[in-house]
Amino acid sequence: MSARGARLSTLLHRAGVWGGALARAAAVAPVGSSGAAGLSGPVGGPTPDAVGPTPREVRATVRRLARGLRQADGTTCGSAVLTMLAACGDDGLVTWLATGHVPDVRPPELRDAPESALRRLAGARVEDRAAVLQRILKRRTNARAALGLPWPESLGTPPWGAARVARFPGVRYAHLPVDDTDRSHLDRVLGTVRAWLAAGVPVPLYTGGDTARGWSTAVPRHVVLAVADRPDGGLDVWEPSRGRVVPTEPEALAGRAGPHPGLGGWEHVVWAVLPVAHDGAPREPS
Repeated sequence: MSARGARLSTLLHRAGVWGGALARAAAVAPVGSSGAAGLSGPVGGPTPDAVGPTPREVRATVRRLARGLRQADGTTCGSAVLTMLAACGDDGLVTWLATGHVPDVRPPELRDAPESALRRLAGARVEDRAAVLQRILKRRTNARAALGLPWPESLGTPPWGAARVARFPGVRYAHLPVDDTDRSHLDRVLGTVRAWLAAGVPVPLYTGGDTARGWSTAVPRHVVLAVADRPDGGLDVWEPSRGRVVPTEPEALAGRAGPHPGLGGWEHVVWAVLPVAHDGAPREPS
């Protein structure tokens, strides 16, 4: 097991880089959820479950599309997760992905698509439509993501690009390095994730390794989508390379279980893309 190796996310957390995202996400997370211990309230503005799907509806969408929305190649895990996230909150996008029928109100991802391309895709497989959407989202997340320049395609989706493009009703997203060597910090991150899941809002999580497997693994390497809380304190995670929901135990989320299928074969949660209510009035957690 490589729990003690160094990680970029640990260094950034200890330096306080992007730390405000947790305060914003926690301060407007739904109050009263089983996973929200230690989060302050009341919530300012509408809670997400007032405008979006229920947790049961989210799980049903993930089950329906789990296989078809698998990542198209080794660099589109983040794009696949953003596709699933958008579909969980948009019935029109689900319809197009599942059947090829373009709804009267086009999802934002399809608004600029040529009619000829949509006609060709109407008779294609779900996997083909998903692959096209992943390429669209990857262009959007990576544009201007490297100090105003395009992020290299070979490096996948940067967390800040994912947060900018992520789409779900009633929320926007902020990104945060996660340090599983700081137990208090990790508990607050996972508590915030569980609170949003209880309100029906999925949460993208980046995973990776550490320097025990080489410096190239000590950065975010994969993206999964947390879709439901589990009674044991773990999470149900949609893993885009497998195209299935994987139960992920608390030990794995804490970096104490070694490589885990729910983390795409990696050992650590290293970054979170956390929801923040559009109209919330953030308060610092107590």
